[in-house]
Amino acid sequence: MQNEKALRELNLPRKSISAENIYLFKTEVLRALSDETRQGIIVLLGKHGALCVNDLAAHFNVGRPTVSHHLQVLREAKVVKSEKLGKEMHYSLNLRNIRRSIKSIDKVLGSITA
Repeated sequence: MQNEKALRELNLPRKSISAENIYLFKTEVLRALSDETRQGIIVLLGKHGALCVNDLAAHFNVGRPTVSHHLQVLREAKVVKSEKLGKEMHYSLNLRNIRRSIKSIDKVLGSITA
């Protein structure tokens, strides 16, 4: 309230963020990208294309259930997609959604910087 009054008194323009961009902060994408293990999974999938849980678990000091949990978070955020090949699920990056999220983040940053 005080900030709004101060802006009116100074006659400064107020910047606004569209509802579309505010939604970004409610999505799971930022949460999914906030964990170092999940970031590592993203890097590995970027280098190798598609990997199964066992392949991913071999690169970390965590067990298969922990990697599966991280993949679930990434899948719910639509950062990775899964496909069953034989008996194993293989995971790969969902580049379309990642690019869309980056564009949304860029819009938010553009609306709050001078």
